[in-house]
Amino acid sequence: MVSLQMVCIAWFWMLLLISVSANDVSTVPPFSAMYVFGDSLVDNGNNNYLTSLAKANYEPYGIDTSWGPTGRFSNGKMIVDLLGEILGLPYLPSFEATQIQGYNITWGVNYASAAAGILDETGRHLGQRITFNQQVQNLQTTINQLKATMDDMNLSQYLAKSLAFVNHGSNDYINNYLLTGLYSSSYLYDPTTYAEMLIKQYRTQILSLHDLGLRKFFLAAVGPLGCIPNQVSRGLFPTGVCKDDVNAMVILFNDRLKFLVDELNTQYNGSSIFVYGNSYAAILNIIQDPTAYGFATANTACCGVGMFQGRITCLPFEIPCSNREEHVFWDAFHPSEAVDRNLASRAFNGSTTDCYPVNVSQMATMF
Repeated sequence: MVSLQMVCIAWFWMLLLISVSANDVSTVPPFSAMYVFGDSLVDNGNNNYLTSLAKANYEPYGIDTSWGPTGRFSNGKMIVDLLGEILGLPYLPSFEATQIQGYNITWGVNYASAAAGILDETGRHLGQRITFNQQVQNLQTTINQLKATMDDMNLSQYLAKSLAFVNHGSNDYINNYLLTGLYSSSYLYDPTTYAEMLIKQYRTQILSLHDLGLRKFFLAAVGPLGCIPNQVSRGLFPTGVCKDDVNAMVILFNDRLKFLVDELNTQYNGSSIFVYGNSYAAILNIIQDPTAYGFATANTACCGVGMFQGRITCLPFEIPCSNREEHVFWDAFHPSEAVDRNLASRAFNGSTTDCYPVNVSQMATMF
């Protein structure tokens, strides 16, 4: 005979299982995975494995994290880390790490490399870097690894529901076009022609990712490079004021990137979605009115000393500023975690001014 106590216990476990099941459904990430392509703004450690001057695997990088320096060019987390948190995805392994250690790659992989650009030559003066073209090839390597655990149909569905986050273009200016003594691009192209050439190559690279099976793309604009400490601190008598000529070059690129988004959405209407992430306007808004966003300093780096203040990345074991949450820029080139947190929030649920034509949250529900 079944006792009342046994019935109660049975009901307890049934209700618990229902509760756990419902919770599992509600917390399923909206994307199968996230694949990151880009430069030091999103590199989470790939350059640790390269012979390069562009590295951030030493203190004080990572000073505001529990894990310390990892190769991230930030005092804390980057935009892709923070966006991943919002999406319910774990922190991604760097591609280079997955090739020598056993990592779970089913939630995605980060292929970004500091100093890399759209053009293969970009950043060559800093040593080894993984160009955008090579990052595309590295995705193919990952896909080949995934084929061991998924059949073709499941893999195709998985990739189609994954988020491709692309952040390229900055180095093609600050580590190519603007370094007239090291690169010939500024002599070969005027700013308009250079932007058009970059977008043509960028389009080919994005379509290569599309050919590999990715269908949901977040394409970040180049930020206002004329306002980064590396630029405003240049010259014999630096003014700390944004360089309009540099920003004008960036706008030429971003305008064409937004046009490319329209073109690709028309071409692949109903099967793929391409989003323009307007990081240029988002960061410029913060720089122009920092106090409105909780910042106190917008034109100097938190990390940098003496004559190198605002001109280079952090020096090993340097002591940075203490009010890091109030600084827009962490070092000469990269925003602080506080800025990246703002950008991640805008990427996820921002207006059409932040993300065009839809934001990441809306993108997740498509197709």
